[in-house]
Amino acid sequence: MQYAVRLSNDKHVNDTVLPFDPVKQEQAADYLKYGGTLKLKYDQAELRVGELWLNLPMTAIDTSRQLLTTYQGVNLKFPIQEKLKVELGHVSKNSPRNEEDFYKFSYTQKGIKHYSDGLDYLNLSYDVNKDFNINYYYGHLENLYDKHYLGVEHRYPIADNIALHSKLRYFNSQDNSNALDIDSQNVGLLETLKLNNHTLGVGYQQIIGDAYPLPDGFLPELYFINWNVTGFFKENEKSWHFVYGYDFKDYILGLNSIAKYAVGRDIKMSNGNKNKESELDVLTTYNFQQPALKGLSLQHLFTRYQQDYGSDFTENRFFINYQYKF
Repeated sequence: MQYAVRLSNDKHVNDTVLPFDPVKQEQAADYLKYGGTLKLKYDQAELRVGELWLNLPMTAIDTSRQLLTTYQGVNLKFPIQEKLKVELGHVSKNSPRNEEDFYKFSYTQKGIKHYSDGLDYLNLSYDVNKDFNINYYYGHLENLYDKHYLGVEHRYPIADNIALHSKLRYFNSQDNSNALDIDSQNVGLLETLKLNNHTLGVGYQQIIGDAYPLPDGFLPELYFINWNVTGFFKENEKSWHFVYGYDFKDYILGLNSIAKYAVGRDIKMSNGNKNKESELDVLTTYNFQQPALKGLSLQHLFTRYQQDYGSDFTENRFFINYQYKF
């Protein structure tokens, strides 16, 4: 179950945070999302039916929002061998972050909304060793498009408390319907250096062809090398981003902060212009250490977004998270 309350006054704007009534031009003061899941386990295989919280390409969970996007369907996980794990399933509907109900998948192109009866997917994860992983994903969104994903991750320990983490990711999306025209690729590389309490990172991402297709409802694609509050996935966009994080565990145990600056260029616009966008995000988290408050955390996210052509914005988001394991 998830519940969110709007603390500010109603600005009568559909900002995709809470449900919005287009007739009354009013935003809900609060809303509730709930669902249930049936879980069956046998040996190392696990079957889930009902509401799904998935962490996969096309069906990810974005914890930076007030309430999470969730999915409805069936999911099966099992290992073929110790190093090779399989996950497959069918997702029939999704519940966007600003909606209470579940809806069919849809994709809008040239002002026309196209619907799908569901997503069939296969995910393979192979551990070459404890520091090297290869991941392949295939998703078939019926009557919309197919998506292939290949990811390679390698962690290289350099010395005590020093490690280099490399991520290489490739996406390919093609339409599977005569009613749509989709041809988009995304390639990205991220290098992250962990040095004691410090984290330094630099990443590059390029969209090849059309703007990267995302289903309606602001469904997140967190597997991108560069995915921010806005998402840097526009037509022909080339983006760099830089990350610095610090863990204050030597001073205040449970406190950490991370800053990310991203800039995207060469964005192809319909009028022939090339747009440029940038985003600064600073996320600060405190996890309570007291036994009575175990599972409770506080977060603050500051975001500043700017672009040459279009609107800029600044946001402050506050989160209170509590997790309890039965």
